[in-house]
Amino acid sequence: MRFARSLPLFLVVVAVALSGCGDRGLGPDSVARAGDLVLGVEETAGMIAPVGQIPPDPEVVEAVTDFWIEYTLLAYAVNREGELDRLDLAPLLEQEEMQLMISALREQVVRPDSVVSDDEIRRAFEEERMGEQVRARHILLFFPEGATPAQTDSVRTLAVELRERALAGESFAALAEEYSEDLGSAAEGGDLGFFSRGDLVPSFEDVAFDLETGEVSEVVETDFGLHVILLEERRSPEFEQVQGGLRVEIQRERIARAESIYIANLEGPADVQIAEDAERILREIAGDPEQRLGRRAADRPLTTFEGGSLTAGEFQEFVLNQPTQVRQQIATVPSDQVEELLRTLTRDELLLRDARERGITVDPSQLDEIEGAMRQEYLRIAQFLELSDLQPGEGESLDETIDRVVKDLMVRLVRGERDLAPLGSLAIPLRNLYAAETSRSGLETTAARILELRREEGVGDLFGPPGGQAPPPGLDAPGDEPLVPEDDSPVLP
Repeated sequence: MRFARSLPLFLVVVAVALSGCGDRGLGPDSVARAGDLVLGVEETAGMIAPVGQIPPDPEVVEAVTDFWIEYTLLAYAVNREGELDRLDLAPLLEQEEMQLMISALREQVVRPDSVVSDDEIRRAFEEERMGEQVRARHILLFFPEGATPAQTDSVRTLAVELRERALAGESFAALAEEYSEDLGSAAEGGDLGFFSRGDLVPSFEDVAFDLETGEVSEVVETDFGLHVILLEERRSPEFEQVQGGLRVEIQRERIARAESIYIANLEGPADVQIAEDAERILREIAGDPEQRLGRRAADRPLTTFEGGSLTAGEFQEFVLNQPTQVRQQIATVPSDQVEELLRTLTRDELLLRDARERGITVDPSQLDEIEGAMRQEYLRIAQFLELSDLQPGEGESLDETIDRVVKDLMVRLVRGERDLAPLGSLAIPLRNLYAAETSRSGLETTAARILELRREEGVGDLFGPPGGQAPPPGLDAPGDEPLVPEDDSPVLP
């Protein structure tokens, strides 16, 4: 998403990663264990300290250890004979089966007219200006974190003043260069280049596309802050250039409408109700998904609907089958998204029930094929990371070789010398097969040690406020995606 403050890819990934922590069996000089191997505080701090863009924060250190754990366990699985076949993929296959059933349900019940006439495409092109692009400049002002009403009013006053100065004839580019807090575009006089609908946030686009060439907008508020927009150019492609793409877009919109109608007809009679204490239970489970729930606690409904419910035990099973990154998102999802998350999970239950009632099943051979592809994916990732076919050096055991190779890999990943290969949900069977743990005290000790090493070596902390050192070229990445949809995008895949 444009306007987002970018971070190196490694930092974007690690900023959301979090796994279960404890201090069971780990000494004061250790931060994590994977199988029989241990990652020490000193070597972890030594990996991170030279890279000033990585903050000395226990949660970021934990993310580094998460990758070390998962890559170590992956190396175990692909280098020990027969280990890959021991991985229990049943939880992942259950999720795949669910998605296949929902997809089959979609094909069976959502069948809008797929024929789109040339006249309809022409009308969309002319009336809705589909395919159009605009080029705009903007001035962006942030609200201070935790801003008081007086501070908010001050930012708004400045935005209005800058708009009035632009209308009075001052150079918009010069104003953007001096005042805009979108540092990337400010250096170019606020120039965002050409963009299409869907490239930027809707509240910004709606205003930009409605402006006339040379017109300055009113002050526009988005999640990023306050904007003043100047429309520079507008260009539309020839009809023949976009005809095929518009046909696909119209078909996609028809499918989305049909799915929305189907889901509304499914949810309406179900009368979905969310329990009063659902948010509290959700956060308790997400914060410690491996806790043991008694039968009474597991059967407690988070949502109820006609003929069924979504229970705490079912939610726990869902969380346990998510990658660590998603678990963290669930644990910290804002209150206003908790209800949407629960409704989304309940909607899946309703869709599955409807699929079963319609007699929809999945061919076992299809699941066998998916399972085979998953096991091949472990090998593919291991080969990409150079963790497969490891040969012990003279006097080394296989475990010692894995320990050496993975730690060397982590050093290169932290320095940005290698691309990451997140395992995602494939890490779950690895963690279920082998022992793995992280020490909370070890994480805090490592973070403190990173600071000490940086002071000793004179390494500056480059992970700071806007205006600091830019991330290495080619490692920019967008911010994290929300856990649940922010719009009315279809639920059916």
